[in-house]
Amino acid sequence: MSLVDRILQEPELRATPPVLVDIGAAGGVAPVWRSIARHSIGVGFEPDARDTERLGRAHGAFGRWIYCEGLVAPTVEEGGRKNFNLTQSPHCSSLLTPRADRLQDWVFADFFTVEKVVAVPAVTLPAALAANGIDRVDWLKCDTQGLDLGIFLSLPPAWRQRLLAVDFEPGLIDAYEGEDKLAEVLAAMEREPFWLARLDVVGTVRGRRDLFARHLGPRWLPWVRRLAPTASAWGNLRYLRDFSRLADSLDRRAWLLGWVFATLLGQHGAALDLAEQGGARFGGDLFPEMARASVRHLRRSMLLGLPGWLWRRLTGRS
Repeated sequence: MSLVDRILQEPELRATPPVLVDIGAAGGVAPVWRSIARHSIGVGFEPDARDTERLGRAHGAFGRWIYCEGLVAPTVEEGGRKNFNLTQSPHCSSLLTPRADRLQDWVFADFFTVEKVVAVPAVTLPAALAANGIDRVDWLKCDTQGLDLGIFLSLPPAWRQRLLAVDFEPGLIDAYEGEDKLAEVLAAMEREPFWLARLDVVGTVRGRRDLFARHLGPRWLPWVRRLAPTASAWGNLRYLRDFSRLADSLDRRAWLLGWVFATLLGQHGAALDLAEQGGARFGGDLFPEMARASVRHLRRSMLLGLPGWLWRRLTGRS
C-alpha cells in the first residue's frame, strides 16, 4: 500500500472522505484525481448532456459518486431555472451569452455559435451539496465558461476557509457577456487563503475563418487550428491552500490531505513544509514519514530535470 493510500485510510479521512467537486465535468474523471478517487466522494455537474458519455465511468472510479444534471449558478432566483446557451461545441455552452461581435476575430468563433437556448434547473453549489448531505469541499474544479469566480465566492466563507485546492479556467479574451476573466480571478484570490501553484496560459489562433478560407482554401481550415501561431486566450489556474493563514482553523485531516494534494501536484517543497509543521503540531510517526517521502520526491524530480537544465545551459537558453 502506498503512503498516499495509507494516509487516506487514517481515521479522520475514513470518517470524512475527501470531497472532489467538478463543475463542467463532461470530460470525465480529472486525471489528477484518479489515484485518490476510490477513497473520495466525487460530485460532478454538467448541464450539457450532449458530451457526458465519459461521466459514466466516474461512477465506478469514486468511493461515492454524485452526478447533478442541473446548472450551477452563483445565485438562483425563485423558480430555480435559468436559460442556458447550447453552443455548437458542448465545451463552450454557458449560462452567459457568447459575444459574437468579439469572437469573430478568432478561428474558433463557430464553436460558440448558439444552436439553442434551453431553460434548465439551476442551483447554487452550497444548496446542491447540502441536498446530498455534504457540508464541505476539499478540491473544487471549475470550468463553467465565465462563472468560475462567482461560483467559488458563492460558497460560505467557512467552506472557502476549509478548501484545500481550487482549479479555475478563466478567459483572457471577450468570449461571454459579463464573464469572470483571469484578471478578476487573480485579484479576488489575493484576498483568499490560497497561493497560486500553477498558471498556464493557453492560446488559439487569432484570425477570421472567412479570410483563412478565401486566402488559403477551405481544406486548410482544420490545419490552421492545429498548426498556425496562436495568441493567448484563456488560462488554467490552480490554487493550493496557504496553511500559514488561518492555520488554527485547520485540523489534522486538513494537514494530511493538504500534503496529499501537494504531492499529487508535484509541489514537493510545499508538501515537505506541511509535513514538518504537521509533525510539530500533531506528533506521531506519520508526518516524519511524509517528510522523508517529500525529500525523496524532491531529489527524484531534480534529477529528472537535470538533462533539461544542462541542455538549456549548453544552448544558452537558460
